[in-house]
Amino acid sequence: MNTTSTPSASPNPRADAGLSRRGRLVIDAPMRAFHWLFALSFAGAWLTAESERWRSVHVTLGYAFGGLLVFRLAYGLLGPRPARLSLLWHRAAGLGEWLRQARAGHLDASRTATLAMGLAMGLLLAMAAPLVLSGYAGYAEVLGLAEVFEEVHEALANAVLGLVLAHLALILLGSLMRGRNLAGPMLTGRMPGAGADVIKANRRWLALLVVVAWLGFVGTQLAQPATDVAGASRGGHHGGHPADDD
Repeated sequence: MNTTSTPSASPNPRADAGLSRRGRLVIDAPMRAFHWLFALSFAGAWLTAESERWRSVHVTLGYAFGGLLVFRLAYGLLGPRPARLSLLWHRAAGLGEWLRQARAGHLDASRTATLAMGLAMGLLLAMAAPLVLSGYAGYAEVLGLAEVFEEVHEALANAVLGLVLAHLALILLGSLMRGRNLAGPMLTGRMPGAGADVIKANRRWLALLVVVAWLGFVGTQLAQPATDVAGASRGGHHGGHPADDD
């Protein structure tokens, strides 16, 4: 006698529905902490760049920005697979295929936005180190070329700001095209829909450690006299800008 089997219903449909509404965990806590602190550090440093009064804040946030970059590189090499830097390279590697499709007149708008976001993020990380190093070199008057390093630093800062704005615009465009908030996972860590979590361990302890380290460094530095944040000024210059003569 032949028998046919039918898929068994979920033993707990309410739990399944709850998991579906909750979504899948796709970004862990350390990555989210890095993202927002990295953005906050850059925004704060940008807003205080032209003010001598806020020079210590600018320098401190610049150092914090550099420290976060070191963390991201280390986590991208040693952390879980979804946080690996190799994923950014994998996205960038899709540029060749996209160009071939573009020549053939076949463009996928959604794929184009995803590729552009990946390239923007990769360029942001690539430009972060030169930005920090040029800022330090200008402040410390390395090789007596403070003005040269300042010009380089300013140009890099403008380029990074452009990438940040492009990244935000692409997120908005992608959200409109896909009908869902692409920035949401960077806030909650979760993407709407059913399925298994991509992230198996959220590592909240590491995110907390990153936040505490950032707050501790920034707070400690800003509690010092302004000239102590990056060392005493050299050669009558402060923060790479000529001092006013009385």
